Amino acid sequence: MRSDDRSTPALAAATAMVEELARAGVRHVCIAPGARSGPLTLATALHPTLRDWMVVDERSAGFFALGMARQLGAPVAVLCTSGTAAANLLPAVVEASLSEVPLIVLTADRPPELRDCAAPQTIDQVRIYGSHVRWATDLPAPSADVDLDAYYRRIVCRAVATAMESRRGPVHVNVPFREPLLPEGGMPVRASEVSEVPPAMVVPSAVPQLDERTAHALAAALGREERGLVLCGPRAGLEGQGALVRDLAARLGWPILADPLSGVRFGGCDAVPQIDTYDVLLRDRRFCDEHVPRAVLQLGAPPVSKALGQYLAAHSLSAHVVVASPGTWPDPTHAATTLVHAEGVATVRALCAGLPPSVMETEWAHAWQNAGHHARTVLDERLAAESTLFEGKIAAEVVARLPADAVLHVGNSMPVRDLDMFGRARPAELRVDGNRGANGIDGVLSSALGAAAVSGRPTLLVVGDLSFLHDLGGLQIAARHALNAVVIVVNNDGGGVFSFLPFADDSDVFERCFATPHGLDLASAVTLGRGRHHRVRDWRSFGEVVDGALVTPGLDVIEVPSDRDVNARLHREYVAAVHAGLPGLNGVPTRSDVA
Repeated sequence: MRSDDRSTPALAAATAMVEELARAGVRHVCIAPGARSGPLTLATALHPTLRDWMVVDERSAGFFALGMARQLGAPVAVLCTSGTAAANLLPAVVEASLSEVPLIVLTADRPPELRDCAAPQTIDQVRIYGSHVRWATDLPAPSADVDLDAYYRRIVCRAVATAMESRRGPVHVNVPFREPLLPEGGMPVRASEVSEVPPAMVVPSAVPQLDERTAHALAAALGREERGLVLCGPRAGLEGQGALVRDLAARLGWPILADPLSGVRFGGCDAVPQIDTYDVLLRDRRFCDEHVPRAVLQLGAPPVSKALGQYLAAHSLSAHVVVASPGTWPDPTHAATTLVHAEGVATVRALCAGLPPSVMETEWAHAWQNAGHHARTVLDERLAAESTLFEGKIAAEVVARLPADAVLHVGNSMPVRDLDMFGRARPAELRVDGNRGANGIDGVLSSALGAAAVSGRPTLLVVGDLSFLHDLGGLQIAARHALNAVVIVVNNDGGGVFSFLPFADDSDVFERCFATPHGLDLASAVTLGRGRHHRVRDWRSFGEVVDGALVTPGLDVIEVPSDRDVNARLHREYVAAVHAGLPGLNGVPTRSDVA
């Protein structure tokens, strides 16, 4: 590797790789600083078109980069030093893999001669992320004796192309550096303009899709079944394509059950029955027994609803067609009869082309629509009258208040379940994101802040208290980079989701081992992150604070106190109220199974 007086072999190699990142389309690099990664950090800082984001904690940096990449739909690089720094990126890598988010992971490392000999800050980083990356490589250490410039550049091109393949995801490039890492005679000068040199290697993308003959045969098989459902799950690739899905459902005569993260539930409500209350309906045994499906078309990953999963697993379907990204297998019940590895929008279009323009409204669709209308009426009436700071009402209020250009991030555990149960479909578009790959509670704040950093749109996160505390490192990202975001923390002093377990009444063991109350003051943490803390006492103050925070620059953290026992009781009461008088297929009300 050649180098001049103002460089080193390490910096020259890093400069070649960073230049190629930019030429391949990367625009953002999240950096958790360290000494061994110094050459890559400096090369990034000196590049005229790359935006560097400094984040002191590697785990937060990984999720911050993931949030940016998911929002942009483009690759983002995350860079760290050697040793356990690389290990701290694993949770974000896992989430990026399962969520199909293009992430370029660059880990600096010691050269081979310093490995496995007790050299400081050195661990085995070769393929450290295992099967969670689409591709991984361990580069040769730069040397003044060997010119590897073209090799490094092609490795970067391959990394970016692999991350953006039809099944997107993270890639790992392990980069060993020998000392001297950086020049001793002063820092190089930042370039003032960008060379128009093309990438070292061009990798055209190819999106798989069904051939016409197969698509028509599949459409005909689905069209023969009257009692069917269109399921839209996360990562269906349907953002902004709700009208296309509704057209397909109209041709089939089937209702749509759309997960809130599918990109279909929010934006455009018309004659096609979209049942946004299916999670409540499918908790009633009699409803499930009367409404037995014969076919299902599942677009994307399985929806979050446990009740829906149990409902599908309980029935033998003549056709259970799953459309998903190549390399994935979203069939947790092992019931799929056909698995189509193809791009979602193209597949929906191909199926529409194989079906007549529309069908007459069927008894099946009409029954679902009646039940959905009944459930929505009951939920809306009770929510409107609800004075308690009920967690389920938070989701309803947020969906109603957010503008059409907003991005809603939802945490795992209870927040995403409440959004599924109480988040009413609405005509205005609303982008909803969340870490639904591994469904973990870590890195949620950092992921949302990453999206806020690049979206330029109002961004609101609803998260539980334990998840918020788990990612306190994300607060320094908002402070350092002066990001604009609104965070609603549902504070029930522990793990609220566990209150729905059958042994929650055993107060001693339950409180100590599952609920795990923390008793911490969230206001102090928010102050540490230079944010504004608000603790609301009623729904009026909630609305005022949320509306004001959405138009005020900076970070606002809105704490909503909740009682776990009361919340669990209210959830059961809402479900029971819907089930009481629920209309069946023949229009006669059924009796509730839920007390």
